[in-house]
Amino acid sequence: MNFYSGVWIDSFVEKFARVLNIISAIWLSSIALLILFDVVGREFFNTPFHGTNEIVSNSVLSILFLQLPLSILTRSSLRTTILYGNVGKKSKATIDSLSYLLAGLLFLAIAIGSWPNMIEAWEIKEAEGSGIITIPVYPIRTLVIFVSIVGVFVSALLVFRSVFPIRDFTR
Repeated sequence: MNFYSGVWIDSFVEKFARVLNIISAIWLSSIALLILFDVVGREFFNTPFHGTNEIVSNSVLSILFLQLPLSILTRSSLRTTILYGNVGKKSKATIDSLSYLLAGLLFLAIAIGSWPNMIEAWEIKEAEGSGIITIPVYPIRTLVIFVSIVGVFVSALLVFRSVFPIRDFTR
């Protein structure tokens, strides 16, 4: 067995990222239906769905963060190819490694920086909304930290893979 076969790690991380992406797709579809229900109720029956603004505004960040791990793993992020397209293989590997390292550090900073606010949100049961409906915010703050930690691991895996590429020795 070589230093890094990586097959089971890659498979686990990819499956986990896909599950998070599926959750975000279901969440996004639910939000679309909620908005449709609100618009139809508002326009045809003069009865809007109360709390739509609060639910949607809190869902946008969650949906985005749930999609990030798979986006990073599949390298679907926006990239400028002006420099990247004109350099050699080793330079591309260096750029990739630095990009993944910076992404991991960014996710780590988000997790560490958000931790005190999440703890406080749980302590005070932070909620958003006025009057008729209030939406709890503390689960969203927790989700941001959780997915940021997942982002750190995905970025670390990609740094490792760019430094130690998987070689197929069966050919």
